[in-house]
Amino acid sequence: MMFEQVRRTIDHYHLLEKGDRVIVGVSAGVDSMVLLHLLNAFRKEFDLFLIVAHIHHSLRPVESEKEAELVRKESARLGLPFEYGQFNVREFQESGGFSLQDAARRIRFQFFHDLIKKYGGGKIALGHNADDQVETVLLRLLRGSGLKGLKGMLPIREKRVIRPLLEVGRGEIETYAQENGIPYLLDSSNLKKDYLRNRLRLNLIPLIEQEYQPGFRRAMIRTSTILREENDFIEKGAGEAYQEIAHEEGGEVVFKFSAYQSLHKAIQWRVIQEMLGRMEGGSNMDEGEWSDVNLIYRRLQQPPASLLLELSHGLCFEKRYDRVLLRRERPRTIPPFEVELHVPGRTYIREIEREAVVEEREWDGSEPIYESRNVAFLDYECLYLPLRMRNFRPGDRFQPLGTEGTQKLKDFFINHKIPKFERPSIPLLISGEMIAWIVGYRIDERVKITPSTRRLLRVEFF
Repeated sequence: MMFEQVRRTIDHYHLLEKGDRVIVGVSAGVDSMVLLHLLNAFRKEFDLFLIVAHIHHSLRPVESEKEAELVRKESARLGLPFEYGQFNVREFQESGGFSLQDAARRIRFQFFHDLIKKYGGGKIALGHNADDQVETVLLRLLRGSGLKGLKGMLPIREKRVIRPLLEVGRGEIETYAQENGIPYLLDSSNLKKDYLRNRLRLNLIPLIEQEYQPGFRRAMIRTSTILREENDFIEKGAGEAYQEIAHEEGGEVVFKFSAYQSLHKAIQWRVIQEMLGRMEGGSNMDEGEWSDVNLIYRRLQQPPASLLLELSHGLCFEKRYDRVLLRRERPRTIPPFEVELHVPGRTYIREIEREAVVEEREWDGSEPIYESRNVAFLDYECLYLPLRMRNFRPGDRFQPLGTEGTQKLKDFFINHKIPKFERPSIPLLISGEMIAWIVGYRIDERVKITPSTRRLLRVEFF
């Protein structure tokens, strides 16, 4: 009966096609060993090329050696190629800041994808069953999740990852193994109550079935199926919205905040998920990434004009007035600095890694002046030496070119939509107590070139 159910799952979701290459993830546990035997039974019918993949996580040295040996022997008995990988999961966990389970998952999928490249394409078959689905949905419910999480695992994901056992229970799988003489080993870590998933499986789910709802597992599976269909509908709309408002440029995902605001809140949530998924290279989010989605969503409900959020895995989210972007690196923190300039000469400003070049020139009014964002011409006689270069300080004021009175530099930055976290990186040319030039933006009215000017100072920034 279980064999027929697995076959129905394969047919319904089109998990297998003629001539498929399939990387079978086999841990030596009952689920993956039964999966291996079932796929081997379908091998001739579907003309499958099966590759057995086993990973040693370096977490349980003695048990892991026995597991690897069992999978190796069974692969040889079935006449299938065996691929073995050994990795230090704890080391990877610490270096990447992941949970132990997430670190192991990332290593597994990288190993599987490397094998796909080696064998020239293929699918990845995993042994998740209906009980795993119940645990996954319940776990996500307890941690807080939307439809995308509560729909649970998919029988097929991204047309590559397949789960043929997802609609059969663990008890059926164990019975099938016993009846067909399929060898397997018990993973002792599945009995440890250090992990929340294990406590759900060993304590909470049996309690719910005994005291509250005997058909709890079936109800959870039914609920996840309904939510999966509803999620598919919303996902389609969210995908269209993302394509409409967002674009990727130079390793960043960018969109206009005003366009984001016009979306329904449910779609806004999905757009953020999609944005993070694009940067992480996949749709299977870990706990840190789900927290990131929630953080960004909440902060964008009533956001300040500018916003900077440091996220997990080295990502950085920024809002610069109407421009929203997600990128890999965080902007550098610029400390307060003040440097005296060589006049004339070159001065390197270490804090912002830029160089100022100052030239003195006589001027009779006939020579054209070519200014740009990084080049300014000032009336030499209106300046007070020595000239200095520093960054923004609270209370700074200046008189923008073309105006009569002074204004706060803070207001100038706000009017020009310059985010708070960018302001310390903008150099200011100081003459006496006056800001003569906001580099890249505006000179002061009091140092502009006039018909009576006879001597110029040319300042260029590189």
